[in-house]
Amino acid sequence: MPVALSILVILLLRMALHKLPHESMAASSWLSLGPIGTGALGMLLLGNDAPAIFAAHGMASIGGVAEGIGLIGGVLFWGLGLWWMVLALLITGRYFREGIPFNLGWWGFTFPLGVYAVTTLKLGSMLHLTFFSFFGVVLVLMLTVMWMIVAAKTLAGAYRGNLFVSPCIHSLNKASKT
Repeated sequence: MPVALSILVILLLRMALHKLPHESMAASSWLSLGPIGTGALGMLLLGNDAPAIFAAHGMASIGGVAEGIGLIGGVLFWGLGLWWMVLALLITGRYFREGIPFNLGWWGFTFPLGVYAVTTLKLGSMLHLTFFSFFGVVLVLMLTVMWMIVAAKTLAGAYRGNLFVSPCIHSLNKASKT
């Protein structure tokens, strides 16, 4: 997790100092949600299991502390993920108006959103808060729609034969034929 956070700091600095990446790289704005969601889910799960694990080794009093640390860490990372998701939505919305060319990188929309949705649902079940449960369902619905769109575009591109062609190599081949 420390490496992922270091890379996220570099990514944020890059976005602050330079222009956004090309619209064909729009899905990359979602990738930061992956390690954040995975880290948050890991903290929640480890914290949830900590009391039983520590109790089995004769350290029951530490288990409750570890559980609290896992929950607090998970909620903090979930909040960081929410900030990155809003940022990714804004970047994607900006590119969506201009048109985002489809490529296999669009699968980068799905995994990070899926991990974050699972983390949100886990928070809902652990904290018994309707907000997290409802928001988790909304994220799962967003993921389902996005997955169907990307799968359909992938199948269509594979059928047409233009999906597995590198645009930069394709333009070189066109230039050499003329």
